[in-house]
Amino acid sequence: MIKKIIAVLLAAVMAASVAACGTSTQTASAAPAASEKSGASAAASGTASGEEIKIGLYGTITGSNALAGEMMEKGGELAVKEVNAAGGINGRPLKLIVYDDKSAPEGAVKAVTRLVDVDKVIAMVGSNSSPNILAAAQITEAAKVLQVGGGTSPSYTNAGFKYIFRGTANGNLPNAASVDAMKEMGVKTVGILSVAAENGKSGVKSYKALMGDSIKVVAEEVYQATDTDYTGQIAKILSAKPDGVLLYGMTNECALAIKQFRRNGFAGFIYGPEALGVPDLRKIAGDAANNVIFGSGAVVPATVEDASNPVEKEMLKAFVAAYGALPVSDVVYRGYDGVKLIAEALKNAKDISNPESIREAFLNIKGFAGIGGNYDFSDGSGDGLKQARSYIIQDGKNVLFSEWRVNNKDKK
Repeated sequence: MIKKIIAVLLAAVMAASVAACGTSTQTASAAPAASEKSGASAAASGTASGEEIKIGLYGTITGSNALAGEMMEKGGELAVKEVNAAGGINGRPLKLIVYDDKSAPEGAVKAVTRLVDVDKVIAMVGSNSSPNILAAAQITEAAKVLQVGGGTSPSYTNAGFKYIFRGTANGNLPNAASVDAMKEMGVKTVGILSVAAENGKSGVKSYKALMGDSIKVVAEEVYQATDTDYTGQIAKILSAKPDGVLLYGMTNECALAIKQFRRNGFAGFIYGPEALGVPDLRKIAGDAANNVIFGSGAVVPATVEDASNPVEKEMLKAFVAAYGALPVSDVVYRGYDGVKLIAEALKNAKDISNPESIREAFLNIKGFAGIGGNYDFSDGSGDGLKQARSYIIQDGKNVLFSEWRVNNKDKK
């Protein structure tokens, strides 16, 4: 059923794309130039030589979620440079081709169509937007091009696709971590505000399943992704007097909602997914972000030395050296891990000209140390990570919830 729905959506989007083919070609051709230059220079300066192996990456580089998409692109570029400097794929350099999906499903369809039909990539890192991955999934599936998604929604790895995997934590894992925090904080009732999009619907569904009968939803409101004023929805939620508030949406949306909840008098704890851990949320929400609790596979630390594992620490050192500052979004890790996972599969594939051989090599990835954790795809689910942690924002910093709770047992 899911595939049929996606196919209908795809057909409609492709029809629109064909009608505006001149415009889409110009749009699609704008983004790759910098990426091609980056991949070529990495090959020239490293030890890899020989014919280039083309892989793709598409993400929300412009549009409402441009911050995350830009970081994903930079993470992917950095990973390609490291792979090439280390000898590439059995001596052959990677070439990364990047397209902007403009934070929209139709943009993803155009980007992925070009990567598959024009650029002839053999694998790609999928968008940080799960709806965009779903919109383009049939294209990579039909072409048997392996895609490592950067979106967190459980939907696309549960849709029966053979060539789609995930290069970050399944959203259920961070969600479970934040629900555990809710229970630890004694939350019995919750009000929900979420975006009226696929990621919001699937995210809330995940939370409800995890909360079960332990936490009752006393109010539930939605907003459109283009909205900036949630006053009416917030008033309805607060009138139900919930113990806590659950947000589900993109970072910029959640930051605005947090500020508006505080302005409307809510001083309690606000819970949500890993989008709440992005540094930009704290910048936008300011002090209103204090006592926001979220689950995440990884967060950008305050300093390189605060990295959670050796892989992250080395990556952050290289990132600062390349770009002059720490990443501003943990989505950077999705681009980085996604490329590294593809490289691992390509190195071990018996025949990289055979899509099934690449897929088989990816399924054989087990115990691969990434920034998100140790990846294991051997169960065939498409999800390589099995756990996440919860954090709380305190004085502008992400603090491990477990550590904070030790000294705050009386907080409710």
